Order: sequence, then structure tokens, then C-alpha cells
Amino acid sequence: MTLTQTHPDVVRFHGHECPGASLGARIADAAVRRLGRHAPGNELIAIGEIDSCALDAVQVIAGCTFGKRNLVHRDHGKNVFTFWRKADGAAVRVSARPGSDAYRDERTWELAEKVEAGTADDAEKALFARLQAQRIERILTVDEDALLLVEDVDDAVPSVKSLRPHEACEECGDQTSVSVLHNHRGRMLCPPCHLGAHGGELPADHGHGHHGHGHGHGHHGHDHSHPRAHAHAHGHGS
Repeated sequence: MTLTQTHPDVVRFHGHECPGASLGARIADAAVRRLGRHAPGNELIAIGEIDSCALDAVQVIAGCTFGKRNLVHRDHGKNVFTFWRKADGAAVRVSARPGSDAYRDERTWELAEKVEAGTADDAEKALFARLQAQRIERILTVDEDALLLVEDVDDAVPSVKSLRPHEACEECGDQTSVSVLHNHRGRMLCPPCHLGAHGGELPADHGHGHHGHGHGHGHHGHDHSHPRAHAHAHGHGS
């Protein structure tokens, strides 16, 4: 399918039209044209390095989703997505070109901040909407090379986090996947409770010493040799 055909699906899924979702559509389209769309027999894994509207477009167009756990979010603040095809390990890194319409210019930032703060007047709101619409049009139609940097990469295909059994956190009682329970001084804690046990900030030497971090669930016999023991999956931490 062409971008003209898929972009309306992105808008419906995302809930509105915006430059971020349009950029994500171009990023996903660039990957799909090289690797194919995620499907049985053509399984893809994607890592996105930004928390933005682009993530929704990647889910719609590339077929990599958070629910299938083949879309991983890393909060690096970068307009960068890397896609792998599991069958042969082929991979591409797609990033937004510096200086392109992927990024707001100074005037657009000024207007956006006023609109978001509720201080923009009607003329400023109209101008912001017009600039955004023009930017969307350019993002969707400009040559790929003017908007994106697409590079082949030879990094190993990342593992996908698998479903694991749940056990109660010994602090809050919530059922928590054993893949993320922490053995904190003999008590198995979920990530928020584990962070709270450290006063809201993990120490620099976290993962070492008597705490038994690294998810060696020794308290209930869940050490690294136990079939239920599981380290953090590649890219977990969103």
C-alpha cells in the first residue's frame, strides 16, 4: 500500500493529524519498503527512541506494536527508529534529517508554546494551525532524502520480551510479572516499590552486592537457573 492509502489510517488511529504522526508515517514507510510489513513469515522488531506521535504511525504502518512486544520504546529523545527483520537479520535505522521539517522552527515553537499555555490570540492560533498544515503537507510529499536518513545496520536482532508468570509484590500486593520483580533484601518488589525502597533514586552501584538485583529471584527459589527467572528484555524500561 502507498503512503497516501495508509496515512488516513494513521490519522484515525492517532486521533488527529499532526506533523509527528506524519513523520512517523514516513519513517515506517521507509522501513516497510525495505523490509516489508510485519506479518507471519516476515516478522519485524522495531525500537523507537522517542516518546512522540510517530510511535502510533509505526504501529499502524509497520505492524510493530506494544501489545505484541515487537515495538520497544527507549526514551532517548531522538527521532530515530531501528527496524529488524527476524528471518535474515536485515535491519535499517531511520532518523529525521537535521534541519528538515521533522523539527519545528523557532517561530513554530513560539506559537506552540503560546497555544499550549492558553495565551495565544485568535490570529496566533490560526497562524499556528496554518503552519502546521503546511508542514504536514511537506513532510508527506518531500523526497525521502530531504526528510530522513536511512542507514543499513548490522546489529544483532534484539530479543523480544516474553510473557512471564505473575506473583504478588511483597510491598503493595499487586500481581507483577516475575520478569521485573526485584529481590530487595529478601523481599520481592515491583519496580515502583523497589524504587521507593531506595528513597526514589537507585544507587550508583545498583545491581551489585547484597540486594541481589539483576532479577535473580532467589527469595522464592527464582535464581538464574530457574526456568521462570528472566532478565530485563532488550529495550525494556519505558
